Amino acid sequence: MLVLVPPAVINFLWLKKTRKKILIFSLFTAAIFAPPVELAARLANVWDVDTMFPRPFGVMPVENLLFAFLNFFWVLCFYEYFVDGDTQHTVSHRFKYLLLLYVGMAAAVFGAYAYDPQLVSLNYFTVALPVVIAPLILIYWKKPEWLRKTILPTAFFAFVFFVYEMISLRVGSWWWPGSYVLPLDIGGKIFPLDDVIIWYLFSTPALIGGYEFFADDWA
Repeated sequence: MLVLVPPAVINFLWLKKTRKKILIFSLFTAAIFAPPVELAARLANVWDVDTMFPRPFGVMPVENLLFAFLNFFWVLCFYEYFVDGDTQHTVSHRFKYLLLLYVGMAAAVFGAYAYDPQLVSLNYFTVALPVVIAPLILIYWKKPEWLRKTILPTAFFAFVFFVYEMISLRVGSWWWPGSYVLPLDIGGKIFPLDDVIIWYLFSTPALIGGYEFFADDWA
């Protein structure tokens, strides 16, 4: 709350034309896209938090869904204000196709979980492949000129995410209990470099690309 909420709200209030579009995109993405990703990640023991609320399906921390919303919301507010110019207020007609993709993904994950939870238990890179890496490649293969617009947000939020995670690791509110390709020991606690590569470097461009492609009204 201290690291993410105040600057996200202030950044949102700075915007004039794109508030509604960012809010709609962030809410639907957090509500439909984030839960199946969180379920798969928790079944694989990829990350966890010290939750104070009941866990849906016995494994999903509710706080992570709020954190997912803030992650989408602030990144897009920052991007619109500092990079994209806060100029286009309408939501693209393509947004409905993104919602269909979200619903299809959620149905597949929760359906597989109902059949056999082991089918949903994936490692960090396996989770990242369909939800971050594949969209990143597909979007920027088609629109490579967008990549330059992601440099400032990616650098800024890599720093924010690092501060957030180091504080969380220190106070014990967030940790990485699973197996990783590149684990790093910090004071006897695991900090995976997998997280740096996928979340710090890949997730912000993937989010911005998805937003531009499906919600922003580009020609």
